[in-house]
Amino acid sequence: MCRILNAEPGRLSIEARLALHELGIVDEVEVDREYLLKHVECYEILFICLRNIIDREVLKRAKRLKCIVSPTTGLNHIDVVDAEKRGITVLSLRGETEFLKTVTATAELTWGMLLSVVRKIPMAHQNVMEGEWRRDNFYGSELRGTTLGVIGYGRLGKMVAKYGEVFGMRVLAYDTNPLVGTEVELTSLSELLSRSDVISVHLPLNNNTYGLLDHKLFSKVKRGAVFINTSRGEIVDEAALLDALSDGVLSGAALDVMAGESTNNSNWLVSSPLYTYAQSHTNLLLTPHIGGVTFQSVEKTNRFIIGKLESYLNGELIT
Repeated sequence: MCRILNAEPGRLSIEARLALHELGIVDEVEVDREYLLKHVECYEILFICLRNIIDREVLKRAKRLKCIVSPTTGLNHIDVVDAEKRGITVLSLRGETEFLKTVTATAELTWGMLLSVVRKIPMAHQNVMEGEWRRDNFYGSELRGTTLGVIGYGRLGKMVAKYGEVFGMRVLAYDTNPLVGTEVELTSLSELLSRSDVISVHLPLNNNTYGLLDHKLFSKVKRGAVFINTSRGEIVDEAALLDALSDGVLSGAALDVMAGESTNNSNWLVSSPLYTYAQSHTNLLLTPHIGGVTFQSVEKTNRFIIGKLESYLNGELIT
C-alpha cells in the first residue's frame, strides 16, 4: 500500500480520517516546513490544505511523491508547474463545478464581511466590550438601492450577486468569459468600478489576474465605495488598495486574503502595510482566510477529495 502523509489531520473529522486510512498507510502529523523538508521523501501521497507551501524546494526532496491532494480551488500554495515537470499529479477541487455549487461558505462570508463594514459591527462590539453604549457613534449605510459590482461572475460571483438582489441592490458583473449568462448587467471592468458602491472580487488567480487591480484601475473606483476580497490576495495590488483607503476613494474594505500568506516568510503579516494601517484605522477589516472554514464545507470538501484520491489510486481518474 502507498504511504500517505496527512499534513493537517486536525482539519479532518474522524470519519474523513478513517476514509483516508482505507487508501493506504497514513501518518497523521501537523507538519511545519522543517518537518516537511525532512520527511516528504518518505511518501507517495501528500494531503495538505493551505498551511504549508509546496514549492520547488519541497518537491525536489519528494523523490517518491506521486500525488498531492488539496481540498481547495486555489492552488497558489503549490508549485503546480514544477510538480507537473516531476510527474506529480495534483488533485484539487478546481474544475469540480457541479460539486462546488453546493459549497456556499465563501459567498456567505463575503456578505458577512460587507455587512460588518457598512454597519460597523466590529467597532460597535468593541465599544460595548469597553463598557460603553454609544449607538450614535456607529451610523452605518443601507445596501438597498445601491449598486453591487461583482468581479468574476462564476460560481461564487453568482451566489453573491443573488444575495445583492435579495438586499434590493442593483447588480453589475464583469467576467472574462462572455458566455457567463445574462442574469445581471455585464459591463467592462472600468465601468463596473466607476458605477459600483460595493465591489466584490471572485476571480481565480492566474497569469491574467495577478496584480490585476492596480493603481490605474483603483483610480476609476467610485468615490466612497466599499471593497471586498475573498478570492486571492495576489489579484490586488495592495499598495494601490492602501492608497485608495488612505485617500478616501474607498470608504472601507474587508479582506479575507492577503498576498503574503502564500510565502514562507513568517513575518509577512506584521510587515504588511495593510496590517499596520488596520492597527490604527477602523475602515479596514482583516480575517485569516476563513472563507471556506465552516464545519459543513470542510467536511464536504474533505470527503469529496478523498473520494477523488480513491478514484485516482484505482486508475479510474483521468488526470
